[in-house]
Amino acid sequence: METVISDFEQLIYNTHLRISRQKKNLPFKYRKDFTHLNDIYINSVKKIAIFLAKFPYIKLEDFIRAPYEIYSDESHFDLDYYTTLKATKAYTLFIKRRESLDPDNEEQLIYIIESLKFISTFCKEQGIDVANYIEHRTGNSPSYILHLKEHRVNVYSLLGFLNFEKNLRAQDSELLKFILGEDFLNNLSSFRLKLFTSKKAKRLIELGIQKIKHKKTLD
Repeated sequence: METVISDFEQLIYNTHLRISRQKKNLPFKYRKDFTHLNDIYINSVKKIAIFLAKFPYIKLEDFIRAPYEIYSDESHFDLDYYTTLKATKAYTLFIKRRESLDPDNEEQLIYIIESLKFISTFCKEQGIDVANYIEHRTGNSPSYILHLKEHRVNVYSLLGFLNFEKNLRAQDSELLKFILGEDFLNNLSSFRLKLFTSKKAKRLIELGIQKIKHKKTLD
């Protein structure tokens, strides 16, 4: 009896195929027939699917791209690699590198837009105004802190909310260190200065927040 491959598992296989070929500047063609897929590949995509289901905030594209960005001297990472702790470490380093980018960096600007889109969707789902996002709590914690931890939003998008820093500094500092890391609060003034002196990000965030407050879509 042949093993059934779900649509998401097929997407994992084809995303890996696309990225691994693009990184070598090679052409690629998405696989459509998975009837005779190698058992090793089947096992790998199923393990990856389980992992991503456990951590739904991890984007498939980022997870597959991560080792290529972090370990640029390596030319290929097999599907099986993504079932190991090495892949998780690469993803963590990839996210940290992205978060440290200048706010006007193209990748960071995209991250800002994605953050604001997430905030808009979250507020709609929770039935709250975007203006009240910073005050919203999930359980005992401010929702935005959990969203920061899960990399659903970045700090620059949050700095666009006038009550963000006041709310953040009202939280228990030890809890913040535990959730967001030792250096987050110490780096906050640096994040603020970078945003203030930015040529694109500051304006993008101002306009973006106004749009989602008025329930308009971000382009």
